[in-house]
Amino acid sequence: MDFLISTASDFLKAKAAAQGETRIRKDGKTWKKTGMTWVVVSNPTAVAPVKGVENVAATATKKGEKYFNYALSTNLGDVVDDVLQSEGIDSYKTLVEKVKTGPQDMTHKLYKKIVDALIANSAPHDDKQTAMHLIGTSLVTLKEQFTTRPKVTAKVKVTSKKGTEYYKYKDTEDLPLLKPTSIAKAKKKMAGWSVTGTLESKHVRGMIKTKVAKLTFGKIDSKKKWHLPKKAEDMKLKYTGDHLLLKVKQIRKVKDRTRATAKVEIKLPYEFAKAFLQKQIASKKTANNFIFRLENSSGYRNFMARAAA
Repeated sequence: MDFLISTASDFLKAKAAAQGETRIRKDGKTWKKTGMTWVVVSNPTAVAPVKGVENVAATATKKGEKYFNYALSTNLGDVVDDVLQSEGIDSYKTLVEKVKTGPQDMTHKLYKKIVDALIANSAPHDDKQTAMHLIGTSLVTLKEQFTTRPKVTAKVKVTSKKGTEYYKYKDTEDLPLLKPTSIAKAKKKMAGWSVTGTLESKHVRGMIKTKVAKLTFGKIDSKKKWHLPKKAEDMKLKYTGDHLLLKVKQIRKVKDRTRATAKVEIKLPYEFAKAFLQKQIASKKTANNFIFRLENSSGYRNFMARAAA
């Protein structure tokens, strides 16, 4: 911990900083009091740059790691760390993997265990609240990014003009409740890709093997990142279809332009289509347009009739 002391009188007059207090130092950076440690935070008045689709997962992961580190630097960081260690989590990277591959309620159970340990501690209430908030924010961020299992939503019976009855799901950001067997079957096709997380070459190669993806141009380079759709023209949805077609690519820069070095088409199963549109498409207008078309298509209604729990 660094203290800037100019004179003895200044030292005698100094008061302990309150939790959450921020100060701008000579280096121009904003520092925030977290526990007994001062940590660098982004400038609250700075204008955040517009993020592309390929940065969504990276941004969420960085945010989760930031709050994870904050939690461990608090006065009760050792209590949080002890619980994490008891669950086999020795680093943030390990935590991310457990969230990506673990059960749906893994983050909830982990948070509850940490909260119970903090409540049982004799430390001041404010210290407990700080630690709970920071580790909770980290877990929620990871859960939202890497958990794709559908949630419960309301459905209503609708009668068409021809007298045919079918169930229509209300317009909502929640995901539909599906049968576990339907989710498990679709998940196997994705070769480990969480759909809302980062797409890697190992996932693409795996999906080519499961026949939901096809290489349409070039050669896959494991060292290059994959660029997900940004515009409507990079996605296709058939009214009577059973998947959302995604066009992804790897690129290289040529002077002031970029050229694709590999192109792949992915037939994303309807089980994960809405989750993908919500999490990976930067333009809300484009995402909402596709979600509307999806939920009002004949193919999706037939899919829900089969797969809805």
